[in-house]
Amino acid sequence: MTYIIWVRFQALGLFLLLFCLFSCQPKVDIERPSDPWAFRSVLDKKPRMLTLALDSACYVAYDLSNQQLYKVWKGGVLLEGAVYTNKKNIQPSSWGTPYLKNREIYNRWKITHDGNEISITWKYKGYKLKDKQITIWNEAHMESGEVIRIEEQPEFVSNKNGDPGLERRILIENLPEGHTLHLCSEQNCEKWEKSGSYVVRTFFDPLPDQHPPSLGDKYDHLGILKMEMSDCYTCHEEHNKMVGPSFADIAAKYPDKKNSYPQLIKKILEGGAGVWGEIPMNPHPELREGDIIPMLDYIYSLKPAIQASHSTPIIKASLTEEDVRQPGFGAALEGVHPSYDIRTLHFGDFKPKVGAMAFLPDGRLLVSTWDRLGAVYLLDGVEKGDTTQITIKRIAEGLAEPLGLEVVDGEIYVLQKHELTHLVDTDGDDIIDEYRVVSDAWGVTEDFHEFAFGLVHKEGKFYIATSMAMRLMSNQKQHPDRGRTLEIGMDGTYRGLDYGLRTPNGIGKGVDGELFVTDNQGQWLPGNKLIHVKEGAYNGMAWGLQDSIDETPPMVPPAIWLPDVEIGNSPSEPILMKDGPYKGQMLHGDVTHGGIKRDFLEKVNGAYQGSVFRFSQGFTAGVNRLVWGPDGALYVGEIGMVGGWSWKENQYGLEKLTYNGKSTFEMLAIRAKPDGFEIEFTEPLANDKQMSNDDILIQQWWYAPTPAYGGPKKDLTYLEPSEITLSEDRKKCRLVIPNLKEQHVVYFLLSANIKSNQGNPLWSGEAWYTLNQIPNSNEK
Repeated sequence: MTYIIWVRFQALGLFLLLFCLFSCQPKVDIERPSDPWAFRSVLDKKPRMLTLALDSACYVAYDLSNQQLYKVWKGGVLLEGAVYTNKKNIQPSSWGTPYLKNREIYNRWKITHDGNEISITWKYKGYKLKDKQITIWNEAHMESGEVIRIEEQPEFVSNKNGDPGLERRILIENLPEGHTLHLCSEQNCEKWEKSGSYVVRTFFDPLPDQHPPSLGDKYDHLGILKMEMSDCYTCHEEHNKMVGPSFADIAAKYPDKKNSYPQLIKKILEGGAGVWGEIPMNPHPELREGDIIPMLDYIYSLKPAIQASHSTPIIKASLTEEDVRQPGFGAALEGVHPSYDIRTLHFGDFKPKVGAMAFLPDGRLLVSTWDRLGAVYLLDGVEKGDTTQITIKRIAEGLAEPLGLEVVDGEIYVLQKHELTHLVDTDGDDIIDEYRVVSDAWGVTEDFHEFAFGLVHKEGKFYIATSMAMRLMSNQKQHPDRGRTLEIGMDGTYRGLDYGLRTPNGIGKGVDGELFVTDNQGQWLPGNKLIHVKEGAYNGMAWGLQDSIDETPPMVPPAIWLPDVEIGNSPSEPILMKDGPYKGQMLHGDVTHGGIKRDFLEKVNGAYQGSVFRFSQGFTAGVNRLVWGPDGALYVGEIGMVGGWSWKENQYGLEKLTYNGKSTFEMLAIRAKPDGFEIEFTEPLANDKQMSNDDILIQQWWYAPTPAYGGPKKDLTYLEPSEITLSEDRKKCRLVIPNLKEQHVVYFLLSANIKSNQGNPLWSGEAWYTLNQIPNSNEK
């Protein structure tokens, strides 16, 4: 039994009369069954969804891309996925029983004039939260320029018989005379010819208690997703024989992966019988090798992993094996940079997986979290560095993976996975009341890896970086807006600046006020990168190339290569330095390699290139976001997840570094010269030390982007300086190095025995210089 009641509110008395007449009883003390009860996410493989847990007996979801009610059901949402349960191949899904069939839902808006439907541009504009109720705001833009505003407030109700129901309060503003607004299901339409306030109540037959499914851990592998998109699980299971053998049995029968893959690929494509009995295996001509290989990878993952062996590095002269194994000399640093003091700001139950940070003009810190809550917190007192004096207030929640924050003229903007949102506090209590859309125009799908990273405001524009989808079938294409740096105007319009990024988890203003992004090693990326954003630049990830491109364009080399494992795994937000001798250089964090790295950049032939140094470790978790506070301290936001994307499996942290003025002996800069390099130190070298070839190891290599994940060093060679001289102040070391090649990475490893004239040992003796171009004699 489902019935619908439409009411128009002309006056308060009529409303009260009708309210009593229909015996509806909205909850007075509203209690919602989840926290947050209104939240954004992918849902049922649909992006840009808003789910409302109105009551344990009534969940509703809105498809914001299409400005329509998607589903009304009894049950809940299975919050699975990377941000919720550390699983990378699944997104949230609804469970339970719907009250209405799809064709029964009133979910399509249209406007007619003289009986004819007219062309309308529909825009979702945001929602308001007040007193545990929500009002959703859409606009209809007519070709004449007129804008019709439609607000909808959904609520769970019940009638005198206790039947559950959904009430939708609808406010229509600016409906032109002679026009009719319709709200339609596949079966019927309701219509209004005037602006005003209306309500629709739909009551349903009660449903029995619902129970969520149990998915276990099986989704956390690309091969499983590929197999589920095919028919593999119809005949096979992981460990039990069904129609066909178990995957574990297959892995045991074909132990030699390298030689077995071609045979198994052929078998899957062509089908056949005889190996495991007479029951034939269906052919799968629709699959491609790129789909089958992840399936086989998963099958072989059911066998015990074999520990990889690592070769001992070649040691030269006074660079002993001990040199290249200690922190800062072949191994990650273990402590905080000596020129900085660290304070921990997370405490008690406040364990933020920091997605973004920004400061308000009054010095209070905003922190968004990459977690189930999708929250924004307001921290007061952080400048004191004393957790007993810090107050924490949750001011917003229900955001979809908020990985960017920016404050512009005192106003808060947050970048969600699929939307740039203006957060507005209308009554001054610091709690966000309105979530207004700035832009949701760029293209998205439901893929878990389609992150939107960072948020920079510069000269009236916002800048973000989008990552590519990672779970596409071979016949599917990336959306053109993926893998790009996007420029977004305050009016919501956007444009792509570059393309070919993979996982650019970080965008920031760097040297000369220019934009830089970091990118993570992967397919078509043989190493991690620090990239100067240049309009029209192709950054190498070929998945982002569109069919309209006849030939693969040349990859614009990064400003700095960040060799995987050595100095990076998951580089994050870059930021310009403000302290001491490092002022004007850059820093960037790393989520998986851990710590903060320092970047020295110079312009050669008009393009940025430079060196990366180890800088600091000693943080609780992987470093995701960096922001300078009004107190001059560097605030460090940390993040992680189980099973990857983490530093030593730690998942949260908020700390700050304060420059203490102490000098740390290390390489300050490396500059390219026409015939070699100049290394500058923060302190003069010891007076009794003359640098020789025995004190330094130099290598060079290049990278070749391929479809493989990552890539090896190509043509790795050792270089010998033909001349080494020190400057008069002993702070600069000039190296003349024959056989240097452009488009190569040059690695420097100094001996740990080198000391300054103050007797200080090197903090770190390693650097990686990206020699895109050798300067000419006139430039240097």
